[in-house]
Amino acid sequence: MVYKSLLLFGAPGSGKGTQGKIIGTIPGFFHCACGDVFRAVDVRSPLGKAFLEYSGKGQLVPDDITIELWAQQIQAMEKAGRFKPDIDFLVLDGIPRNVNQAKILCSSLDVHRVFHLFCPDKAKVLDRLQRRALKENRLDDINTDVIERRLKVYDQETKPVLDYYGPKLITEVNTDQWPYQVLRDILNDIEHYRKPVH
Repeated sequence: MVYKSLLLFGAPGSGKGTQGKIIGTIPGFFHCACGDVFRAVDVRSPLGKAFLEYSGKGQLVPDDITIELWAQQIQAMEKAGRFKPDIDFLVLDGIPRNVNQAKILCSSLDVHRVFHLFCPDKAKVLDRLQRRALKENRLDDINTDVIERRLKVYDQETKPVLDYYGPKLITEVNTDQWPYQVLRDILNDIEHYRKPVH
């Protein structure tokens, strides 16, 4: 099965999770975040045990295991009737996380648009991440050094995915504005490119 997809891309704190959740409530869109996939893992299954082997040691989960877990989650949502691939756009957030994952997924995803959410004000990004860490009780993430390390990993591993998809698919969205304005920009773009050309 090939899924028609929209990708939400951006550094930690860019707001992609917030936008994904909102868009996922709109009929015709199904939001899947990588974090949700990991949280839904059945650690008793062989794949779940393999996932736990890495995540339990604080190591990155290998790409093939990540993609397999993602595929299982999507298929489960399909079977449950929550995701209807014949009519729904799949809105992905946090996956693919690197170029290798994008290559593995190329036979499963028909990517219509990549929304690059960026915030030019670094102080705002730090503030968002620290507030989120407090709200979600992720106290490690309050540390500025930890945030800087995550941003560096994003630049090195995840940002190159934008080059993989190329400028024709990418829409730049400035998130240094109210969330509803960011949502407006994304939906306006979807509306624009979906209109038939006369």
